[in-house]
Amino acid sequence: MARIPQDFIDQLLDRTDIVSLIDARVSLKKSGHEFAACCPFHDEKTPSFTVSPTKQFYHCFGCGAHGTAISFLMEYDRLEFRDAVEVLAQNAGLELPKDAQDSAPAGPPRDPLFDAMAFADRFYQSALRRSPAVIDYLKQRGVTGAMAKQYGLGHAPDSWDGLTRKLRDRPAAERAGLLIERDSGGYFDRFRNRLMFPIRDTRGRTIAFGGRTLGDDKAKYLNSPETPLFHKSDHMYGLFEARQALRDLPRLLVVEGYMDVIALAQHGFPNAVATLGTATTESHLTTLFRHTQEVVFCFDGDAAGVRAARKALDQSLPVMRGARRVRFLFVPDGEDPDSMVRGEDGSERFQAAIDAARPASAVLIDALTDGVSLDSPDGRATLIEKARPYVNALPPEAFRTELIGELAQLARLPADDLRAMYASAPSKSTAPVDKATREQKTRVTPVSRAMSLLFADPALARHVSDPAVLRESDSPGATILAQAIEFFASTPNVSVSQWLERYREHRFFDRLQELAATTPPGDDDSRAREFDEAIAHLGAKTASQTTLRQRYDALVAAQARGPLDATAAQELKELHHKLRSVRRNSA
Repeated sequence: MARIPQDFIDQLLDRTDIVSLIDARVSLKKSGHEFAACCPFHDEKTPSFTVSPTKQFYHCFGCGAHGTAISFLMEYDRLEFRDAVEVLAQNAGLELPKDAQDSAPAGPPRDPLFDAMAFADRFYQSALRRSPAVIDYLKQRGVTGAMAKQYGLGHAPDSWDGLTRKLRDRPAAERAGLLIERDSGGYFDRFRNRLMFPIRDTRGRTIAFGGRTLGDDKAKYLNSPETPLFHKSDHMYGLFEARQALRDLPRLLVVEGYMDVIALAQHGFPNAVATLGTATTESHLTTLFRHTQEVVFCFDGDAAGVRAARKALDQSLPVMRGARRVRFLFVPDGEDPDSMVRGEDGSERFQAAIDAARPASAVLIDALTDGVSLDSPDGRATLIEKARPYVNALPPEAFRTELIGELAQLARLPADDLRAMYASAPSKSTAPVDKATREQKTRVTPVSRAMSLLFADPALARHVSDPAVLRESDSPGATILAQAIEFFASTPNVSVSQWLERYREHRFFDRLQELAATTPPGDDDSRAREFDEAIAHLGAKTASQTTLRQRYDALVAAQARGPLDATAAQELKELHHKLRSVRRNSA
């Protein structure tokens, strides 16, 4: 994400009216104090998408989409953060600050790392043009010169310092993952005697490399390590090239290898991407669905491929809202997309395989019914319970309704009865999504309650005489609550969205947006009382925790001076357990 000064973001959002911005793309109608429309992010007949001019925030009660003006452009126009900021800046008649750097919001600037990657990219491509043996290898693999150029293929020479000697800023190149520092000092090349595949971000900048050995290395493929530019669980190989080839992406094909991506592109399927040596993550899916409404996973048809498909399915369910769809293509035994598409009538065969790809619901039903006898009541009850965590992981939309309908047929129950069962208390079955994350999203704690009330009425910040006390609390999010109170108390005329954008990179950002999307019940007076009660509860709890810690520290200090008597030793043990319990259950 681009390093853009926070004061510029504040100024930009202050000049942006989210109602006008969204209304230019989605027709809004006045509804009370807010505006409403049918959600642009999922299919619906009754409007559940609302825009708050006060908060400068949008939220859909149907699919859960929500965010600021920047978030809307990122989701609706499929823009990266910096590009969304530039669009808003142009609309507002503002210019990005000249010193705005393409770097992370924290840590050292990333420009030198991008420069090193760009230099390495040119170096490897130049080395490929001077390597007849590597060119012959690509020809044998059926890769044309045009494809090699389009995907920026290169060659890392069989040398320990071929690239090192050419680079000026070697420390930056080391941080970018291009070089390795020697224990004795100096650097050497990370990639040697490999066919190089540049991995690009959605703006086309090289952020990492994948290298296929051209020798007898034990590691057939070697990827760049995690760096400030590159997080393999967030990026996909070939996504930039797919966006360049097709303005609109009806679907994206997810394959396993770099050569699969290139082979498919060469044979008429430029919409293929590959994960980078890791299983598909929810972050991958979120990125993919920003660019398309359908994802087709391509796996081997063997047992390992089926297991991989089920893991991908687990990651897909939480983000399958609206018109989003996931399907699974299982390649015949002994083949991969590369070999399949290059064979006789390969393009036609592969297109037929895409058309016949199995929907997510079918793959899920197969997994749920595996080893379950549906001829007995016990078997059908087992199916219902096995399916519960998967169903509850889905947004309450069309796909969830369809899945419940299919399960109801198999369980021989009315769909309405099954829906009511899933709406009841969840079972102890293991869910496909992280339990702690799900609980964190659903629990209503004093901190989250106070935060949602504050978002609904930032003037409540003036009710807190000493928010700094909250910083001493062990409750998750108490420090952020204190920061929000201090912010709204000192700047009463700013919108909630301006505050939220300060936390875009924070691990609680999604949770904060969820709280901003809520509208606490009651009138102004009742909400104010509830806010005061929540703050008082947190203050009392913090004071109690402080007292416990002080007594605990005193006993620890006494123990350091000599053995404690039996009573003091028991007290120390009990205090230790209490403080651990506070940390585990703090809220």
